[in-house]
This record gives sequence, structure tokens and C-alpha cells, in this order.
Amino acid sequence: MSKNIYLTAVNSILASIAQERGSGVLSSFEFKKPGSSIYDRPAGVVDIFYNFNKLMRASLFIRQHGHSYLKYLSIEDVSALIHGFIRDNYYYLAGDTFTRRFSGSYLEEVSEITKNKLADALAKSELFFPSNELTLFPLVPVQVKQDFEGEIFFLVRSISLGSMKLPGNFNAGDIKSEFFPPLTRWKGRTEAPASWLGIRSPNSKVSSKLKAAILGALALAPKPRYRHLFSGRSIFGGICAISTGNATVAFGDSHTPQLMHDIVIRSEDHNWLSILAAKLVSEQKEIRREIKALEYFYRAWPYGPSERFPVLCMTLDAIFGSTCHSTAAVIDGVQHALGSRIDRVRLRDLMELRASVIHGGAPDVYDSSKYRRYYKLYEANPIHDLELVVSASLRKRIFGVDFVEQNDPNAEIIEKAQSAGHLPRSLERSNILNSTA
Repeated sequence: MSKNIYLTAVNSILASIAQERGSGVLSSFEFKKPGSSIYDRPAGVVDIFYNFNKLMRASLFIRQHGHSYLKYLSIEDVSALIHGFIRDNYYYLAGDTFTRRFSGSYLEEVSEITKNKLADALAKSELFFPSNELTLFPLVPVQVKQDFEGEIFFLVRSISLGSMKLPGNFNAGDIKSEFFPPLTRWKGRTEAPASWLGIRSPNSKVSSKLKAAILGALALAPKPRYRHLFSGRSIFGGICAISTGNATVAFGDSHTPQLMHDIVIRSEDHNWLSILAAKLVSEQKEIRREIKALEYFYRAWPYGPSERFPVLCMTLDAIFGSTCHSTAAVIDGVQHALGSRIDRVRLRDLMELRASVIHGGAPDVYDSSKYRRYYKLYEANPIHDLELVVSASLRKRIFGVDFVEQNDPNAEIIEKAQSAGHLPRSLERSNILNSTA
């Protein structure tokens, strides 16, 4: 990258900083020489003030030209990283500014030599050249029979965590694999995960975005009747972010719904997991749309039918929609993905219901007259049909023939009940994917 980018970014940052009280938001901190020991005494304490609008412009510029992971972060997050960069490198500015009083911004007061030193530091900073940390997400209703390890993420049994590559000076002896938090020195509350999703990225917020896409893909695996079949079992969530020198732990909401039946990861799932791992780091526009669609599908996973419907509509828009003729684009995209498996007329009727909900015709899908009309025409639940369309389209478009659906966990019970005449031979309802079969 051209040094002009770093110099422009530095100038933009310096233009946002002033010395006079009332010039913006106060930032007060001790500063040291970059690279000094934590035991070294501070060189001084400084108060600076950030002009909000100018800092926002600096953040926008760096978000555009900095490392690609910044696109996952808000402007406020990027601004916070700029604050951290200035704290870590204020030593370079101190020679020009620390013992002087002046009005106006730092831009006019800092020498070209100092600006070049800051530009060199910026090029090596986490804004342009970050190092990865490892963010661990404990999973409960996901059983891993065969560990998967990719470059950007792994999905492994709880007992396998200690064998994974860890950042910095962490090693297997620091890890208590079968518990969350997985730290041997942890003395507080603990829980027992069934498996671990580990994501390597520069920032835990980035890892949380990637987690949504990965678990969105995982949500495609259960058969439709089990995807939203939830239980009252105990479940927990949280994250553990491990970087070069420390680990950060937080308990929180669970990362999956309370599934009645576990999702099981086997060796046959490794092909599509590898495809997903490659797509997560792609910058191609069409692949980025696929990843966003998986994020939407993940968001829809824990919702009830009515709340799920508009998010599933957004999922289709994310992968197939266009700024104009959105409905036609979605229909064409689904038809191209699924071919003869789907009835185009029935799909168009389903998309009319989608348009009614998305464009303000009905705040709840049940309120729409097109909901009643669809039931009368096809004697089928349009919400169920939409989910079938979305899940089948995502599997085909993103993974092709490599995606493997989960086995039916109740297959033997169902077979015995059917043989005894207690259940019909087929449990499949009429739906949009078998209407033309």
C-alpha cells in the first residue's frame, strides 16, 4: 500500500485532535515510548480533545483503506481503535506538542518528520496490519464426532480444544478444554460445552459476525421438522477471546436455540465446512452476498413462525435481490438455483406474500390477505414453504452437492410406528418443493 495512504490517514487523525478544552471529547492518558516494558515509568500524562466530525471523517477514510476486517466494525469501533493508536504512539507527538500551548489542531503543529514516524507506526498498527486473536464460542446442542480444523475457524469436540493452535504464549497447559471458561486459572462459574467453535480474527466483534454465518450454515443441516423444534433443556453462552498476552471472558446468551435434537458433525460434513471456510475470507461481491444471507438465516433460527417470516424474506433478498425489480430478481434466482424442483406460479404467489410483509402491507404475516389466499390455493403453510425455499436455495447456491443434511434422529421410531399402522407411510406435507414431483 502506498505511504501516501498512511500519511493521509495520519493527517486526518491529527486534524481531529486539539489541545484546548472545549474543542471536543476529552481523552486523558499516560504515555510511554512505544515498545517499552509495562514496568517502565510513564513519560507523562496528557489531555487531548477529539473533534467528533473530524474524527468521523478520519474513521471513514481508514475504514475504507485499512485492513478488510474493519468493514465488519462500526464507525464508533474504528474511532475507538484510532484512540488506542494515538495512546500507544503519543510519544512521537510529545516532542512537538507536550510542553507547548497552542490553539487549533495538531495538524498544524506537528513536523513532517513526526508525521512520517506516525505513518510508519500506523502501517504496522491493528488498523492496517492486525494480528489474529482466537475467539472461542461454547456450543451445547452441537455434537462433533470428527473434529474440523480450517485456517479461519475450527469446530471440535470439547476435549480437543487443548490440541488447537493457540495465540502467543498460551499453550495446552493453560486450557481446561471441557469447561467454559476454558482457562485453568479461572475460579468462577463454569459450564460444560459439548463442542467449541473457534474463530481466528483480529477482533472479537469480527469473530461474532463470522460466527453468525458459520452457525447460519449449521442451521441448514437439520431436517425442516427439527430446525425449530426446541426443548426446555439448560443451555448457556458466552465468549472467551484469547490474544497474545491475555484472555477475556464473558458469559452471555446461547449461540444456538435450545434444539430438541443435537446437530452432529461427521467427517462427511468436512467438505462443505471447507467450502464455507474459503468463502468467509473471499472479497468477491457475490460470495459476500452468500455470507450475508447465512447471517440472516442465523438470525431467523430462534424465532417463532411469524417473526421468522420477514427475516427469511431478507435472507432471499440478500442473496438474490436487486435494487430494482427485487421480486422478479428473487424469483429468477430461486428458479435458477432449484430448477424443476419448484413451481414458478406457486413461487410467485409466495413472493407476493413476501412483498406484502416487507413493503408495509402487513406488520404481521398473519394479517395479510395473501396469507389466507395462499392457504386456500395450496392447502399449505406459506411460512413453512418459504423456509423450504430459503434453505434449499442456500444449500444449492452456496455449497452445491457437497452439503450433507442431517439424518433423521427419530428414523427408527418413525419406521416402527409406520409399520404398526400408527403413523401414515409419509410424514411429508404438501409443500412448494414437492408440488411438481
